Amino acid sequence: MKRKLVQAGGSLAVTLPSEVVQEFGLEKGMSVDVSVHPQTGAVVIRPAPRLFEAGAVTPRFERLAEAVAERYAEAFRELAK
Repeated sequence: MKRKLVQAGGSLAVTLPSEVVQEFGLEKGMSVDVSVHPQTGAVVIRPAPRLFEAGAVTPRFERLAEAVAERYAEAFRELAK
């Protein structure tokens, strides 16, 4: 889908169609990740991972944190000395 760049203060911005906003459950003020594909140069915009919902960590974030803690447990023990 083709979109135009608009002036937003000293920056340029692109608006998202309402269908995309609804599909991804986006809301004003939410964070998104913007990256450039290293091979194609395509600009990719996607919802940023949600770490907290309703005041608590998300199950996904909890699983990731536990995996990191398990993987680096020995290193963390050494650092704690």
